[in-house]
Amino acid sequence: MEFIDHHKMIQKNDRVLLSLSAGKDSMFLLNALVSLTESYSMEIGVFHLNHMMRGNESDADEDHIAAAAHSYGIEIIAQRHDFKDSACRGKSFEEHARDIRYKLLNETAASRGYTKIATAHSRDDNVETLLMRVLTGTGIYGLKGIPPVRNNIIRPLLDLSAAEIYDYLKSRRIEWREDSTNKDSAYSRNFIRNELLPLIRSRFPMSDTAISGLREVAADSIDLIDHLIEASYPGLVEKRMNAIYIDVQKIMHNRPVFNHIVGRSLRDNFNHHVSRSLLNEIFSKFNTVKSNAILFANNSIHAEKIFNEGRSFLKIYASLKSVSFPDEWEYEIHITGNAGIVVQLPEIGIKVAINACDYNYYQNFKKNNHSVFVTVGNNVDTIYIRNRRNGDRIKTECGVKKLKDLLIEWKLSGEEKNRTPLLVVGSAVAAVMPGLINGTSNRVSSDFLVDKYSKKVISVTACS
Repeated sequence: MEFIDHHKMIQKNDRVLLSLSAGKDSMFLLNALVSLTESYSMEIGVFHLNHMMRGNESDADEDHIAAAAHSYGIEIIAQRHDFKDSACRGKSFEEHARDIRYKLLNETAASRGYTKIATAHSRDDNVETLLMRVLTGTGIYGLKGIPPVRNNIIRPLLDLSAAEIYDYLKSRRIEWREDSTNKDSAYSRNFIRNELLPLIRSRFPMSDTAISGLREVAADSIDLIDHLIEASYPGLVEKRMNAIYIDVQKIMHNRPVFNHIVGRSLRDNFNHHVSRSLLNEIFSKFNTVKSNAILFANNSIHAEKIFNEGRSFLKIYASLKSVSFPDEWEYEIHITGNAGIVVQLPEIGIKVAINACDYNYYQNFKKNNHSVFVTVGNNVDTIYIRNRRNGDRIKTECGVKKLKDLLIEWKLSGEEKNRTPLLVVGSAVAAVMPGLINGTSNRVSSDFLVDKYSKKVISVTACS
């Protein structure tokens, strides 16, 4: 309980979903948190993923954990995933299974109203993880090991050794099941656990303490580096909506600082694996391209170079992965009445709030690039938000301009051009709104500019 309180893992009235196998660590976590439910006024549930890799043995694991949960009167959500037919796509089986498990865990917790997810990682798991990272290649971040808390994931057993857990279960005659594949040293973690660590411990009895000490030193060092960088470069990183903006022009002369800040942003905000080659690619392309451009893209993240107010920024955001959208999209929005309207735009990964407002509100927020203001006729009760079409034009103070030419002048990448939302009134383009997705400037048609005589002013604002 002291470890849980120290790391502020559980608050009063939390609903905690336990991610359990049928092994000894899982059975300990179930028993321990059941005993703490009254202390924290919390509710717990159990999630179990049947990997379907060991036939009847896998089914027996599921039956065992279900029976234990039912004996405590706890909800159990058991799911199955056939990993034999599941594509790993270049990952090891262990990595692939972990990704699937956390994906299903987060989906289950969100759909059923659980505020926390608890896993049964112990101190021995942390030692194994650190050693495996050292042997396969890691930076200082990897030396931090498994964190006690990360977002909504908590790990209450990280301060307990496998021996302590074993003694607890034996003394209370709590049964668990052994996974027969744990003996298979073909898996990297099993090799470290079954063969390498026993050899190390026999020669170096304090090795676990030394490895854990290395983790603490790494964590302290990272905290110090973060503090010094923030003191030297205040405001370097800004989170807007679902994207991270880094003012990398301030740090391009200092490659270690660049690597630290970009790497931290990728890990902390997108849980993305960071390699030296990835950082090299982003750094090199940022230095060589002269306009807005995609520097790196995969199914997880996009990294772009963008211009804003005369400066170059690195923008990182999550990809719209595995979702297919039409080349052309359009939303019809009715603006009758004074009630605000929120419209989801999944094609570009944002939602917008549309409101009627007055001139004073416009004056206060007109410089916010995440908002666009237009004036429309009193008889207008429908507007549209869509992406570009061939032949689109916008009226400027100097005449009519092809939208294609305007987007070229703004040096937007091809993807950004197609993602840029337009505000359309009738058949006229009232505003071009790249700022809603990247914080750059917007353009309002001269026919729809707001002034103090405007009777009906509409605001369109990107919101998280």
